Order: sequence, then structure tokens, then C-alpha cells
Amino acid sequence: MLIQHIEGIELEKEKPNTSEDFFNRSEATYELNGKTQTFHLLYVRYFEEKLQEELTQHDFWKEYLDTYKIREIASLVALSSNNAYLKRKRVYINDYDEFRNLFVHSKEDVLRSHLNTLKKIVK
Repeated sequence: MLIQHIEGIELEKEKPNTSEDFFNRSEATYELNGKTQTFHLLYVRYFEEKLQEELTQHDFWKEYLDTYKIREIASLVALSSNNAYLKRKRVYINDYDEFRNLFVHSKEDVLRSHLNTLKKIVK
């Protein structure tokens, strides 16, 4: 899997009676087996706020959270943590423990490789 682009978006209300401003969307565009795909991860914004403090206590995440916001890398972490997501275009996570486990039980060597490759592309 070759990561081409990642992005994190704080959703905003399009209409006054919607709840979009409670959610973040993380996107990762990648190439796998010659096909380019984009994966979207939607989750409750509060999860990111709650997880931020915990992740800054982990040595692995300290380095990357200085460069990236959680919403920018959440889709990449999900793809790296769960191969079933490679077969999906969109995933919605509404459980904090499920979201947290993506990061806490991540494959650090795989993520390090992807994130370091992204740094080279951006430069």
C-alpha cells in the first residue's frame, strides 16, 4: 500500500438543524494493487479531544502529533490497523474505545513507514 495523500476535516453545519459540527472526517488516498482508492473515516469529534492527551504520553505518538493532527492521520491508522477497511470506502466509528484502540494497538512500524514517506512527499 502506497499512501498518496491524507487529510482531516472538521465538519461544519450546512443547515441549522444538522449535527455535522459534532464530527470529524479523516481521509486517506492510497494505491493498492495498481488501483487508487480513497478511504473516509467519520467519527465523533469529542473522541479526538479525549484521545489527544493520552497519545502525547506515548513516545511513538509524540513525534507525529507535532506534525499531524489526529484527524489527519486517523484514516491511515485505521487502514493500518484493520485490513478489512481496505475493502471499504467509508467507516463510521461511534464508540470511543473502538476509536482509541485503533491508535493504542496500532502497528507502529507500518505507520512509521507510511508517515515518514508522507513527510518526504510533502517536502
